[in-house]
Amino acid sequence: MKLIKIEKKVIDYIENNGLIKAGERILVAVSGGPDSIFLLHLLNLFKNECSIDLICCHINHNLRGEDSERDENFAKDHFRSMNLQFVIRSVNVSSYRKKQHLSIEDAARQLRLKTLEKIAEETDSQKIALGHTFDDLVETFFLNLLRGAGRRGLLGIRERRGRFIRPLLCLSKKDILIYLKERNIDYRIDVTNWNSQYSRNFIRRELVPQIEERLNRSVKTNISQLIEVLKDEEEVLSRTVEKIIEKILKKSEEGILIERETFRSLEAALQRRVIMRCFEKMAGEDKRLNFREIESLRSAISGRSSGLQFSYYGTTFFVGTDNVLAENRLVSLEGYGEEKQDKIILDIPGNVQFQNRYHIVASVLESINGDIVNPDCAYFDLDEIHPPLVVRTRTNGDKFKPFGMKQNKKVKDFFIDSKIQFWERDKIPLILDSKDILWIAGLRRSDVARVGKKTERILKIEKRKIG
Repeated sequence: MKLIKIEKKVIDYIENNGLIKAGERILVAVSGGPDSIFLLHLLNLFKNECSIDLICCHINHNLRGEDSERDENFAKDHFRSMNLQFVIRSVNVSSYRKKQHLSIEDAARQLRLKTLEKIAEETDSQKIALGHTFDDLVETFFLNLLRGAGRRGLLGIRERRGRFIRPLLCLSKKDILIYLKERNIDYRIDVTNWNSQYSRNFIRRELVPQIEERLNRSVKTNISQLIEVLKDEEEVLSRTVEKIIEKILKKSEEGILIERETFRSLEAALQRRVIMRCFEKMAGEDKRLNFREIESLRSAISGRSSGLQFSYYGTTFFVGTDNVLAENRLVSLEGYGEEKQDKIILDIPGNVQFQNRYHIVASVLESINGDIVNPDCAYFDLDEIHPPLVVRTRTNGDKFKPFGMKQNKKVKDFFIDSKIQFWERDKIPLILDSKDILWIAGLRRSDVARVGKKTERILKIEKRKIG
């Protein structure tokens, strides 16, 4: 009777949370341990009733020498005995850890999830079933609490995220072990789970038992209730934030813009959420900012300073006067962006590509044959030009004499006066001859080489946007 109740509890949890739909193919991740073996047997038991197809997968992390090989062989034999289709993959966690500068635990988890995603694509599996239990949920709560996580972090493991599902979050490890023993189902034991050197093992084997013994025997139940409350409140807060985001975040060609004045009017809690959602939209939902990073950004955006920049995981926030740009661009210490490039020689006539954004075209005319007020064209007396022509971005100390003016002006001051956001300034092409800046493309030509009555040959320079 006890075993039937255990089975029903999981099936009800799957149905109530909409984890599996009829006709789906489920990739079951099986380490060989009790949790994943139980999950495999349960799904196999009900696969016909649920109208699903199963594919098993074992990933060898190559961390425990011969024990890893034994786990793999056990999994293969188990799959064959159940007459199930399976996939075996071997990954190098140690190498991945070094490249990504991660702990062994985090490296193994990341590589495992990436590999499972890839296998799911290859096998056309709609869902990936993982064997996390209620005990894992409690352990993750403590881990995230000690790391200083906010409300979302304390929710810990979710029953569903993307194609990953966790049907056993309703079930304790104790119930699983009882079930496997009564059904006489074999499983493997990972001896590293006994090593309290690892944070999760310490919480499982020492911290939680001590709390249960000395402080509160119902700590797991209380945490479960707290997570349920946080989950309901999170759904309400998320809907509120999404409505705000529709008003405050604007898409641009470069990335996402945050309107600073509207941002300042928000409560601090909502400001943090806007930053988090903006970052997730740019970097992906698997990336997270910590409290210090969020507060640094929040203070900068809600303050009055501009010209600041913050880079996290390949996403850069440029704090301008009125807006903040979030862009997937790495920023070097020497300058604002990696998109700066060496000088490009522009032949006359000729055509060059600039920063994968523009074609800069030079041609020779006998008379002006276009719209002279078109900002993307500039005309010069070719005989007063000093070749070669060069296309580049701004450099420190650049000056030019704007058309119609008698005095030189710093390019930096021109950009400021023209209200060009600072993150845009390194994307604007400057066209020069061997003596002067001729044209800040699309914005202002210089007073050099004016076309007049005595002009015999006209140099036309165009800026054409790619795409």
